[in-house]
Amino acid sequence: MPIELPDLDDLDFDDLVGEARALIPVLLPEWTDHNPGDPGIVLVELLAWLTEMQLYQVDQLPPSHTLKFLRLLGGSRWEPPSSGDLDTAVRQSVATLHERHRAATADDYEYLVRAVWPEQPQAAGLPAVRRVRCVPGRNLADSGPDVPAPAHVSVVVLPEPGGEGGAHPLPTEALTTALHEFLDPRRILTVRHHVVGPEYVDLTVAADLALREDAVPELALADALDRLRNFYDPFVGGDARDGRRFGQSAYPSEVYGVLEQSPSTDYVENVRLTPVGAGVDAEAGVDHVALGSHQLARLTGVDLTAYGNYGRTYSSTWRLPG
Repeated sequence: MPIELPDLDDLDFDDLVGEARALIPVLLPEWTDHNPGDPGIVLVELLAWLTEMQLYQVDQLPPSHTLKFLRLLGGSRWEPPSSGDLDTAVRQSVATLHERHRAATADDYEYLVRAVWPEQPQAAGLPAVRRVRCVPGRNLADSGPDVPAPAHVSVVVLPEPGGEGGAHPLPTEALTTALHEFLDPRRILTVRHHVVGPEYVDLTVAADLALREDAVPELALADALDRLRNFYDPFVGGDARDGRRFGQSAYPSEVYGVLEQSPSTDYVENVRLTPVGAGVDAEAGVDHVALGSHQLARLTGVDLTAYGNYGRTYSSTWRLPG
């Protein structure tokens, strides 16, 4: 709701004289003669008359004052629009005030990298940033995710696919350096910021599929594999198809839901979700894989067994190259 501006020049001669007379008993109780012939009242009326003549200027602001105020808001390099229209200059200055130029909150860091950084000249020639996550209170460049780092902020960026890392890319050193320099003048003075790439947590999935009677086993297995890879994709995965969230834990129940959407699958059983390199038996799996706020799940292996007509068994194995 906008604030209503007061009318500053709505007092006339009688109002001014009345306010002055009301203050006399408080400020000077011994002054008791308030008749028009009293010299003090004559002086009050004279000052009220002079004030009324000047009061109309209170709400009047000359263009030169407005321009000086706009230059104060915009800085020494601010210049009025080429059209010379003062109203246009005011609207542009007010709109600029609503833009985020400084990074005070985690949301500010993410907004600046996502919306402001692509417009910067130094962004040309560097990989575009597809997703960003700010992790306050951590120094992911040196200390690690489990070590509290007061006054530190880590900005995790995920560049567009196709560069280093292929479908699971990591930012180049040139990109992290340029983003660090971009955020440096925008941060709070006492904050230390770091720009890093995401940490991928490798997972393998195994499941048994009971196929429908009319299903083609080879096509059913290929469809199941594609659904799993898309679900864990950092760009098109997740329930919203815009990439799994940073720090989103992985659960076997998600795998059940993904595989049961296939029109070739009747039902799914024996889903095993296993983190790679965690010393977990792949035949047993885990009930979930917890991820930190800077981590993304990466599917590196799939083992599927399908049961078709006449008790035939089909299998499919996929491993991420490298």
